[in-house]
Amino acid sequence: MVSSSTSRNTGRRPRRVRLPRARTGLLRLLLAAVVLSAFVFVAVEGKGQGKTGKKAAAKAKAAAAAAGGTIAANTAKSGPPKSKRGNTEKTVPLRTHSLYAPYVDSDLQNRWFDFGGSTIINTNKHVRLTQDRASQAGWLWSRLALAPNSFEVEFEFRVDGKSSTLYGDGFAMWFTKARAGTGPAFGSADYWEGLGIFFDTYANSRHSYSFPRIYAIKNDGTKAYEVGKDGQSQEIGGCSLDFRRTDVTAKGRFTYFRGKFTELAIQHDKWDQWTTCFVLDGFELPANPFLGFSALTGDVSDAHDIISITTSNIAYHPPSVENSNRPPGLRGIPGKAFLSFIGRLLKWFVFLAMIAAAWIGYKNWKKTKNHKRF
Repeated sequence: MVSSSTSRNTGRRPRRVRLPRARTGLLRLLLAAVVLSAFVFVAVEGKGQGKTGKKAAAKAKAAAAAAGGTIAANTAKSGPPKSKRGNTEKTVPLRTHSLYAPYVDSDLQNRWFDFGGSTIINTNKHVRLTQDRASQAGWLWSRLALAPNSFEVEFEFRVDGKSSTLYGDGFAMWFTKARAGTGPAFGSADYWEGLGIFFDTYANSRHSYSFPRIYAIKNDGTKAYEVGKDGQSQEIGGCSLDFRRTDVTAKGRFTYFRGKFTELAIQHDKWDQWTTCFVLDGFELPANPFLGFSALTGDVSDAHDIISITTSNIAYHPPSVENSNRPPGLRGIPGKAFLSFIGRLLKWFVFLAMIAAAWIGYKNWKKTKNHKRF
């Protein structure tokens, strides 16, 4: 006969083994540390890779600039290039390179500019480099060279004529080491040393882009302008814009920061709405260049007018790209070496925490198993 106490004992369930509170708290703490460490490690690694990518892009950009200038062209696929003009401040107006009506004094001369060729002056309206007649060439040059390393030239111009289908050839803006006379390069002499910016209205050959077109050509004084190809292989930056017969007064704005960037923007559609035509990084003009304008007509013609020229010495205050792109919470964090050290430390911490968690889990499982046996 089995006693009642024996039957009660056989019907009992095994007691639950409860871990000490200290050990349970330690386990939870280690698990939380593993999760937190993994999260921080991923964040640090992601930031490090982002900085590495930015540095690689900066190196590639510097290499392109050293090779002769990075060009951002206005194309249909990429859209207009982004302006780098940033926060500029016009500090000193340069009267020696500015021109306004009535353009000449009582002796029919200008103190700061010289003109010649087919150029005629209407004291109330404009300096007309060419009339709407065939085979004309005119020019306008500053008497003094530009001394500042950073300057901006804003000029008003007009290109118009009787014909709506056939017209040409266009006009040019010059920044060259020496003043030039009449010649085949849009009314100015060929083999120039410096930069020529051509406002071309007539295509002499077929191109993948449309006309009118604005393009820049740098010359070291040894190359002739490729008239038959419209300078296609010589172009270092350009855009296709219809600057002829505009509803508003057409304007050009040439901004130059020596060794940093050179930019040309055009107002041709609406007032105070500028379209960036091209941007050249790392570009340098010859020291102390002369400022000039010239125009040319051939079998087809147009009237090419310069209405005003405003030149200013400017200061440039570029925005801090590194600080502006960095999230507010991460500003002031030490450099890459410190972040790399923290990353390695977190790797070891995660590894050791996982081993500790596994060891504690194994010990608890073994202890629970031993209790179940008894």
